[in-house]
Amino acid sequence: MRCILIGVGGFGNVWVNTLKAAGAHVVGLVDRDPNALAKAQAVLNVPTSGCFSELALALAGTKAEALICVTPPALHREHVVAGLRAGLHVISEKPMAESREDCQAMVLAAREAKRVYAVSQNYRYGTGMAALHRAVASGLIGKVGQVRIDFYKGHDFHGGFRHEMEFPVLVDMSIHHFDLLRYFTEANALRVSATAWNPPWSNYRGDASCSVLFEMERGVRAVYNASWCSQGSFSDWNGNWLLEGTRGSLTYEQGVIHHHEVDPHYAVRRVQGLPLIEPELTPQMRIFTDFTRAVAEGRQPETNCFDNINSVNMVFASVEAARTGRKISLTECV
Repeated sequence: MRCILIGVGGFGNVWVNTLKAAGAHVVGLVDRDPNALAKAQAVLNVPTSGCFSELALALAGTKAEALICVTPPALHREHVVAGLRAGLHVISEKPMAESREDCQAMVLAAREAKRVYAVSQNYRYGTGMAALHRAVASGLIGKVGQVRIDFYKGHDFHGGFRHEMEFPVLVDMSIHHFDLLRYFTEANALRVSATAWNPPWSNYRGDASCSVLFEMERGVRAVYNASWCSQGSFSDWNGNWLLEGTRGSLTYEQGVIHHHEVDPHYAVRRVQGLPLIEPELTPQMRIFTDFTRAVAEGRQPETNCFDNINSVNMVFASVEAARTGRKISLTECV
């Protein structure tokens, strides 16, 4: 599959290395930073004629079949829709976009173009989250009824778009955790309440801390607490998880999973650690492989845009709930 990669600096380097390892046929690189472009060109052995400062030039100057979009979220609609309308299949980084209107336009473009559009929800396929999903899916704790997720990081991006967002942790980071919540519970969110704030020491312009309550299908409730300006006691990027079911609970913290087996009256019978899963492929490689196979087989990949919009809508509804103080129905985000 002949690919264009747009956005080759910063996190784009992950995709440069992924495409290199996959032996992908990269026919175009796009970035406005000539230094980043030169570095990616050297790694992927793309001729100078395949290096561009604008996507429109790459679309016109190559015979690509796929676009990998790793630009900032505010630019995703422009780039993804352009790729789809040019007849390319697309992978974009998360979040799909920064607004409901942009996401809806991108999903519509994928439907009209009859092309595959996958969103890189790579957290599903990391070592810890893959093991946690396997344990839940096996029925180890029975029917999941309530979930708590705590994500605490003090992380300075040294400027850039995240530091300027109104709700940085909710819009740019929480999509991973919300998508994992749907992945583990196999339930969509119905309603959400939320509050957000910015501690006095934060160097983010917007509210970098939040607390969210989801009411989900089948009576599942989920509490989500997050901050990007925590003063120590950090979680890892997956967050700390507590999933409680009819037959016990599972916890994840700093790469360690425990299964708590209980009797019908809450007494803990046994606590045991569960092994992690060492995936054969890196998360991005897993997404790229599923994407290319889906295109070849005429099906949708697991993280396709039509499914991912349900995770993205959780973000938009949470933002609206935090902004207004109202409980928001997810139907308002359709």
